[in-house]
Formats: sequence, structure tokens, C-alpha cells
Amino acid sequence: MSVIKKLASQTAVYGLSTMLGRFLNFLLVPLYLSKLSGAADYGIVSVMFTYASFMAILFALGLETAFFHFSKKTGQPGKVLATATHTLIITGFTAVLIARLFGFEIMEWIGYPQYPQFASYFALILAADAITSLGFAWLRQQEKPWSFAWIRLTNIGINIAANLFFLVVCPWLGNYLTSPEYGCDSKWLDLGVWCIDQSRSSNMISNIFMSNLLASLITLPLLWKTWTNLKWGLNVELLKSMLRYSLPLVVVGLAGMINETLDRVLLKELLPADLGDAEAGMYSAFYKLSLVLTLFVQAFRFAAEPFFFGKSNDKDAPETYALVMRYFVYVSGGIFLVTMICIPWLAPLLLQKTLYYENARGLKNVPVLLLANLCLGIYYNLSIWYKLSGKTQMGGLIALFGAIVTIFGNFIFIPKFGFVASAYTTLGAYATLVVLGYWFGQKYYPIPYPLGIIFLILILAILPIVVLPTVFPMIHHAYYWALLPLYLGVVFAIEKRLSRTPLNQS
Repeated sequence: MSVIKKLASQTAVYGLSTMLGRFLNFLLVPLYLSKLSGAADYGIVSVMFTYASFMAILFALGLETAFFHFSKKTGQPGKVLATATHTLIITGFTAVLIARLFGFEIMEWIGYPQYPQFASYFALILAADAITSLGFAWLRQQEKPWSFAWIRLTNIGINIAANLFFLVVCPWLGNYLTSPEYGCDSKWLDLGVWCIDQSRSSNMISNIFMSNLLASLITLPLLWKTWTNLKWGLNVELLKSMLRYSLPLVVVGLAGMINETLDRVLLKELLPADLGDAEAGMYSAFYKLSLVLTLFVQAFRFAAEPFFFGKSNDKDAPETYALVMRYFVYVSGGIFLVTMICIPWLAPLLLQKTLYYENARGLKNVPVLLLANLCLGIYYNLSIWYKLSGKTQMGGLIALFGAIVTIFGNFIFIPKFGFVASAYTTLGAYATLVVLGYWFGQKYYPIPYPLGIIFLILILAILPIVVLPTVFPMIHHAYYWALLPLYLGVVFAIEKRLSRTPLNQS
């Protein structure tokens, strides 16, 4: 049980800032939905961030996970970090130069040639974020959680402040400075006109990305102490070994982004022009309702990766990983249940416009998206086998298979069902990853996962809250809170029974 307490504390410390930061960022969604002119504008924002998610994988080169692996393997984390950082500086500079020279062509290919400046914005954002990811990895590896937390929250705070300035302050200030009824001095008129100009729909979209750029660039000097005591240089032989390990992880990451975000792009491309951006914006908005579960999975991932590598040489490592999986399912199942119970209150609060939260078609897909994210979290647990064993190529092949499910599912069904097809395809892809991850993991790195307990907990968390509203539609939704003590009672009973069982038999 001590290992669970250790991992829980790591998740709380390393993950709390991520959870809080993501939650604060999520509060920008109602701001975007209320200030942008419509779902189509929000769709543009969603599509651009989708492309950025893909490019972020390429920029990072899989070196963050490689850093943990080779730090453990070589016993020289400083040398590994210096080599990885040097590499990303070179690749980042090259990418920024290409974006500057071919910005129009890049944005024309994406479908927004009216915004050539976006290419440079995102190249700078992605280059800075790739380098900072190594800085954060170093802090996690060196067990400096508070440094990790305050730097990440500072990044989020700068982004939020910049968004509030451009989307809230500028419209108000522009109207104030240009209105004669306030008797403002004419010397402030130019500033007022500039603020009004920033309030235009096209400029608001640009300023959302500019806010992200400011936050990313300011984070770099905050992490500078991470590299100050390192011996700078590029160890070519070490880099070759790292790239052999990490490049298959790029495939894993790209396939993961296909599974997670390609549907937004395909909604835009496969549906009529007047419908595509609106469907992408609608889907993105409803996807955000799985926020809490997504945040937990992300927080767990931050804490679990260095934890798993740190335990890899222990004799009881497989039993420890099985124990971690059990508790992960406990928590994620509970989050699923609570989120579904709170949907009637969360939807109006977070989605703001009746266009979204009174959309029955969208709300019916929330449990599908929640379950998809739960499957993704389970797969994160299962995928540790190929990272520890060095069989990253196998991880790449599994991820590609999941991506194939995503691509074909969306291509076939989006034209007929819109974003509903995207929701069910996402679930299908992540469920496929779980099945393949477990199958190959048991072959190459056997772990005694308690499958019976896992299935029981998932059924208890998911089935009642999904089925009961259909079978008993007249029951007030508040009564579904009674499902929570039932769930917790079953978990407690399972743990009480297992407490009498040795770890290797659980």
C-alpha cells in the first residue's frame, strides 16, 4: 500500500498544477463561446489547435520519455538532458524559419490562407513548448514538485490574463475611449480605435493564439535554472541511441493525436462548408464535459511515468503495476459516475449558450466520450510494458492500428452522422488500444492485472447511470447521487477482502 500512497502523493503534487491549470484554461471555453461570433469561429480555433497537437509530437521527437529511460539506464540525467535540449533547439529554430518563409503556403494548405501569421505563431509556440517539456521532465525526475507547480501555473496565468485582456478588456476599453459621452480626451482616441480593432472577430481569433505564444515564450526563462548547471553539448552517440528509442514514440504520439483530434479536422473537411466548422465547434464543446476525467488521466500520467521507470528494477514491479491499475480504475470509475450525475448542472455552467447545453444530440454523447477517456487512461497503464522493455516499435504498431480505426470510422460515418460518429469512433479506437495493449503486454511483459475486479468496477460505475435514465425517465436526476455511496461501498468491500490477501495474489 505504501507504493500507492507514494504514487498518490506524486499525482497530487505533480498533477495538481496540471489539473488546476487545465481547469483554469477550460474556463476560457465559455469566454470563447460567448465572445466569438459563433460556432464556426470556435471551430477555427479548435481546428488550429488540432493541427498544433500533431505538430507538437514532431517537435518533441519523443525525447521526454527517452529522457526518463536513458537517465535510468546511463545514470547521467544531466548529460541526457543536455543532449536532448540541444537537439530540440536546433529543430525548433529550423521549424520557425520554415514557417516564416512559407507561412502563406502552410495556412493555404490548412484551409485558412487569410491567416498567414498563424504559421509563425504556432511554430514559436511549439518550439518553446518542446524545450520546456524537457525542463518539466527534469523537475519531475529530480523530485522538485513545487518548482514544477509554480512555473506551470504561471504559464497558465499569463495565458488567461492575455486572453481576458484581448477578449474582455479591449472591447470595453475601446467603447469607453471612443464614446463622446464619457468626455475622454482625444489623445486617447487612437488607443480606443486600436482596442475596437482588436475586438473584431478575425483579430479575436488571432489574439487567442497570441496569448498562447506569450505564455510559452515567458515560460522559457522561468525554467532556465534547469539547464544552468549542465555541461552543454550534443553527444552524438547518445543521441543516436535516444532517437532509436524515441522515434517510434513519435509514431505513438502521432497516432494518439489522430485518435484524439483528427475527428475535428475531418468534421470540417467531410461536411459541407457551412456545417463543418459548426459541427467541429459543437463537438469540441461537448468533449470538454469530460474535463475532470481528462485532467485526472493527465495528472496520473505526469506522476506515473517517472514512478514506473523508478520501480522497473524492483522484483515485485509487475505486482506493483497491477496494484496501480486497480486503484486507477477505482478513481476513474468514480470520476465517470460523479461527472454523469453532475451533467445537468455542469452543462449550463461550462457551455454557456443554449445552442450547446440544450442540445440533446450532443449531451447523449457525453458518456461515450467519458468512457473513451477512461479507456485511454487504462491504456496508459497498459503501455508501460513497451517503454520498460525497449520495444517501442511494438507500441508504434499498436498505436497505428488504433489510428486506422479512427480514420476509417470517421471517413465512413461522419458524412451521415456528423460529430456523433466521431464520439463513437473515438471510443472504438481507445477500446482497441486497450485490447491490443493488454494482449501484447501479457506476451512480452506479463503483469497480473485483476481483470475480474476491473470489469466489476467499470460495470458498476457505467451501467446504472447510463441505463437508469432510459428505464426510469421520470426519476429526478438528483436521486442518482444514491449511486455514489453504492459504488464506494463496493470498492471498500473489495479492498477489505483483498487486504487479507498477499499482494502477489490480488
